[in-house]
Amino acid sequence: MGGTSLRVEVLGPLRLTVDGAAVEVPGPKRRAVLALLALAEGHTVTVDHLVDALWPADAPDSARQALHTHVSRLRSRLGPAASRLQTRHDGYRLELAAGELDMAEAKALLAAARSDPSAALAPLRQAHALWRGPVLADLTDLAPIAVAVEGCAHLQRAVTDALISAAVDAGQADAVVGLAAEAHGVDPLREPAVLLLMRALAATGRAPQALRIGREYRRRLADETG
Repeated sequence: MGGTSLRVEVLGPLRLTVDGAAVEVPGPKRRAVLALLALAEGHTVTVDHLVDALWPADAPDSARQALHTHVSRLRSRLGPAASRLQTRHDGYRLELAAGELDMAEAKALLAAARSDPSAALAPLRQAHALWRGPVLADLTDLAPIAVAVEGCAHLQRAVTDALISAAVDAGQADAVVGLAAEAHGVDPLREPAVLLLMRALAATGRAPQALRIGREYRRRLADETG
């Protein structure tokens, strides 16, 4: 890869850095192209898929040429990493190494934590810190990105749940009880979030509050689901 470092971050506002320097990517369609190529995690994204994503209602006759222009200008933004944006016979591919896409990094850290529970806490904290805010909030009007954003939300829940559980197991419930309460507040009917909050509260000496959370969950579940 020529020694040039490239990093794309999607777990928050879209961010691009080349050799450690932030690079601005102007224009919503150009930003969408970068996001779609990054979210593909090294796989080729076809021209048809990109055109359908960028012009979902009615693609103009000039759509393919416009896409080519966006890719060309995006490639120029990559500077010394321009060769990473590759043209294939049916589409485009962004070559990313390990650690160059925050979403892939979060997945790898979660997998590492699951493979070695005794040393899970550090990688889970690192993974959890990768989220910087609402994921690609300015691009969610595009259906493929909206789907990817939902996938990132599932990943974040998995990381959060694993982090809370690992911290409680390690005797560090005080450090995550607030996080557990926040996760429960986002979705009070999600059973893992309820159980993890109860575990964290009980581990910090608040067993009566944990029991109250459990009773409230049962009551709400009965009221809302019958």
